[in-house]
Amino acid sequence: MTLPPVRGPLKAKFVAAIRRLLHPVVRQLVTYGVSYPALSRLLKQIYVEVAEQDFALPFKRLTDSRVSLLTGINRKEIVQLRRRPSRSTAVVEVEDTLATHVLGRWMASPPYASRDGVPRRLPYDVSDSATPSFARLVREVGVDIPVRSVLDELLRQGAVELLPNGDVAVVREANIPQDDIEAKLTLLGADPGELFTTIVHNIEHPEAPLLQRKVVYDNIGADALVQLREEARRLGEEFIRRANALLATQDRDRNRDAPGGRRTRVVLGTHYFEEPYEPSPPAPVDSPLPGRIRRSR
Repeated sequence: MTLPPVRGPLKAKFVAAIRRLLHPVVRQLVTYGVSYPALSRLLKQIYVEVAEQDFALPFKRLTDSRVSLLTGINRKEIVQLRRRPSRSTAVVEVEDTLATHVLGRWMASPPYASRDGVPRRLPYDVSDSATPSFARLVREVGVDIPVRSVLDELLRQGAVELLPNGDVAVVREANIPQDDIEAKLTLLGADPGELFTTIVHNIEHPEAPLLQRKVVYDNIGADALVQLREEARRLGEEFIRRANALLATQDRDRNRDAPGGRRTRVVLGTHYFEEPYEPSPPAPVDSPLPGRIRRSR
């Protein structure tokens, strides 16, 4: 469905929302030494890429003039920008790592996890091929790397531990090493964009909304935050385990009986956020309410 151009008050509200969204983005740009001229060049390239990918007409070639009309960028600059190779990358490389595959399969379903996605302790290897083991798990994932090397990497990342009896246990279900800043920055390029796209979908398609929920309270005492963070992490990890188990049942790489159709990437996530909050002072009692006529006495 093609939506009409947004104009007037709705466009102004959209710009105000984007301004608020960009504040933390610009703060980090300054922190990382990315100047406004550098960001401006990047934005121009992205504007051109979006025009080419999402606004091409089905019946004719997308000309430089049309790209200039869509983006507001000078036509001469459009010519130069379209000649440059695109630097955009496909979806998050960090989502396609060894740890992702192994931990995802481990938490997906029996025999390696409970039906709720709680990963079980596994013996490193067993002679009985039908008994769940870490070695069997790695072989099922299909990575062409020795089992011991896979274990060493997961141990290095702090994702698993080797118990005294020889069992292997998951100790951190997230697949991003805590000190791997590069991997976390890769997620920065994916997660906010996914949430933004979901919100826009719900604005433009109210008849078929996607999941978008959060809980907000604005008068929580700071002394409660430590406990809240721990409880929120526990609830979030339980949710992610269940979500992983749910999506795994429909993943055609793991389940040959899963429904067919066009290949689709599905993301189901959650997050926690906190910030200091100072409510706006209440309006004076004798001040008129917005939109209400004040009559003179």
